[in-house]
Amino acid sequence: MGISITIRRALVAAALTLFALAAPAPAQNFPPLSGRVIDAAQVLGPGVRADLAAKLRAFETQTSHQLVVATVGSLNGRAIDDYANRLFRAWALGRKDQNDGVLLLVAPTERKLRIEVGYGLEGVLPDAMAKVIVDDFVVPHLRAGRIDAAVTSGAEQIIDVLTGGGAQLRQIMQARAAASVDNWPWWRRVNWMAWSPLFIIPLFTFLCIFFPKFADPVPASGPRGSSRDWDRDSEFGSSSSSSSGSSSGSSDSFSGGGGSSGGGGASGSW
Repeated sequence: MGISITIRRALVAAALTLFALAAPAPAQNFPPLSGRVIDAAQVLGPGVRADLAAKLRAFETQTSHQLVVATVGSLNGRAIDDYANRLFRAWALGRKDQNDGVLLLVAPTERKLRIEVGYGLEGVLPDAMAKVIVDDFVVPHLRAGRIDAAVTSGAEQIIDVLTGGGAQLRQIMQARAAASVDNWPWWRRVNWMAWSPLFIIPLFTFLCIFFPKFADPVPASGPRGSSRDWDRDSEFGSSSSSSSGSSSGSSDSFSGGGGSSGGGGASGSW
């Protein structure tokens, strides 16, 4: 009797373990995408939400790019980068064939924020530029307790870049790059390419004088193949393929368009 009870308990424990392993992991509790401004943390004023929604709607009408501003009450233990990327893909921001969505996410509880950029806009809004927006135009407002001004400023800077502006951001980036170069050691600041002829010409002369075979031309036929082989290689090397993209029109109703993001963007904290 004792043995059978022990076996029975072991079987029950094993069954429960297998059930727990086979059960799907609980889905991430993301807020639903109900508009262009999702204030799940309830930290934005009604007027700010309305103004932002109007700006984002006009921006999407003008460019077909999709920009969403969101606040969340909690990151549920995730890093801001991971949460923003998962949220972006769950909402499928941007057009599917263009991946031209952008998410400005603020998590007041963890004091974190991120700009998540879709694949198709990483060239226009690169990580370095997104970082300038975060550090110079959003974080100062957040540190001063002005969350309304923070999200408005961040959204306006993103819109400015994606509509052909961004001159101020580029000036900041250039100034910081120049300051960084000034702090380099002298050997990193030298333009070695400009000075290379002073080293290459004497070296080549030395080799030609003391090693005459160095200057001999390669025979027409030899181990590297005939001229016909070189022509064939050139023909294959010059081949190229082209692809054409397609775009879809925007509709009056708002929803994610099927876009995705590979983690481009920038994060910050305050």
